[in-house]
Amino acid sequence: MTTGVIVVFYGPALAGMLSLPTSPVDGLNGRARGVGRMRWHAIVVLDSTLIVGSILLVEWVTSLGAVARASSPNPAELLLALVHQITGLILAATVLLIATFRRPRSPTTLVLLGGGLLAYALTSVVLVYQVAYGRHDLPAWSLLPLIASVQLLGLAALVPAHVPAERDGQAVPSPRAMWAHAALPYTVLAVAGTLVLGRLAAGAPLDRVEAYGTVSLLVLALTRQMITIAENTHLLTALREREEQLHYQAFHDPLTGLANRELFARRLRQAVGPSPEPDNDDAPTGHETVSVLFIDLDHFKAVNDAFGHAAGDELLKISADRLQNAARSTDTVARFGGDEFAVILIGSDPDTAVPIAQRLATAVQTPCHLADHPYRPRASLGLATLDHTTEPACPDTLLHHADLAMYAAKRRRTRGLVVYDPTLTTHHDQPRHP
Repeated sequence: MTTGVIVVFYGPALAGMLSLPTSPVDGLNGRARGVGRMRWHAIVVLDSTLIVGSILLVEWVTSLGAVARASSPNPAELLLALVHQITGLILAATVLLIATFRRPRSPTTLVLLGGGLLAYALTSVVLVYQVAYGRHDLPAWSLLPLIASVQLLGLAALVPAHVPAERDGQAVPSPRAMWAHAALPYTVLAVAGTLVLGRLAAGAPLDRVEAYGTVSLLVLALTRQMITIAENTHLLTALREREEQLHYQAFHDPLTGLANRELFARRLRQAVGPSPEPDNDDAPTGHETVSVLFIDLDHFKAVNDAFGHAAGDELLKISADRLQNAARSTDTVARFGGDEFAVILIGSDPDTAVPIAQRLATAVQTPCHLADHPYRPRASLGLATLDHTTEPACPDTLLHHADLAMYAAKRRRTRGLVVYDPTLTTHHDQPRHP
C-alpha cells in the first residue's frame, strides 16, 4: 500500500525536475520561448523513457525474465516494483540529460538530485529482484542506498537559490554534446534490439514483456523522430525568416523603411542598364527613359533645434510616407542619407517626369504637425532625365545631374523644383554627391 501511494508522487517529481532553472538555448523570448521550453521538456521525457525502457528490456532479456519465469512471482507485485524502478531511473536520466545538455544555474542542486535518484533507483532494482524471487523483505545492506538517497534529496532541497549574473551569449551546446544527445537514446535502444533479435535468431520465443516492450520502444522512437523533424522544420523556418530580415535590413533604411542608398544604386543600375563599351554601338542601353529626383528638406537642422531630434525623426517618417504614397508603384523611393531622399522614375521622359516630380514636391511640402505645433516643410528638388541621344547610359552621370539641379534649387530663394539643364555645369556650384 505504501509503495502504491509513492507512485503518485513521481509525476510531480518529474515536473519539478523539468522546471529546474537553466539558461535558454534558443535565444527566443515570450511565447516562442515557452513553446521551445515545452518542446525541450517533451524531448527530455521521451529520451529518458527510451533510455530507461531499453535498459529495462536488456535487463529482462539477460536475467530478470529468467528469474521471473522460474519463480512465478505475483504479477501485480512485480509490476509495481518495476514501476518504481522505471520511474526512479527516468527521474535520474532526466537529471543527467539536463546536467549534460543544458546550462543549469545551480549545478550543485543537480548533482545532489542525480546522486539521490541514482541511489533510490539502486534500491528499486534490488526490490525488483526480491519480488521476482518471491521474497518481500529487503536485505539490510539495500537500505543504505535508500538512506543515502533521502539525505541527498534533502540536501538538494536545502541548497540556497542563487541566481548568477547573466552571461553574454546563449547556452549553445558543443557539436559533440549535440551528437551525443541525439545518439544516446538510440544507442541504448540498438543494444536492446540486438538482444531481442538474437533471441529470435536462436529460435527462442518472446514473452509478453519482450514483445510489448520492443513495440512500445519502437513507437517511442518514432514519436521522438517526429518531434525531431518538427524541430528541424521550425529551425529552418526561423533561419529563413532571419535571412529575410537581414536582407531587408541590408537594403532598407531602419527609420523610414524606404530603400537605402545601396538598394537605390542597385535599382538605378538595373534601370539604366550597363554602360556601353567603347567602339561598341550594339551594347545594350537599358531603358530609354529614366529620371532621378533628389529631395532635400530645407531647415531640417532648425527643426531638430526647435522641437528636438524626436520631432526631426517624425518629420523624416512623414516625408517618407508622403513620397511613397505619391509615387507610382514602378518608382523607387529611397532615403539617401540625413534629410535627403531620392526617387527613381522608370519610363518617365521629360514631359511626364516633371508633373510627377511636382506632385511629389507638393506632397512633401504639405503642412503637418510636429511636437503639437503646426509646421510647413520646405524642400529643394532636382530632377534629371537620362538622354541617350546625347550621352551614354551611366548611373553616376544621372545622379550627378540630379544633384546639380537640387543644389541649384537650394540657391534659389523660392526653392522648389529645378530641372537639370546643361548650363548648370558652367556654374561654380559643387554638388554634394558624386
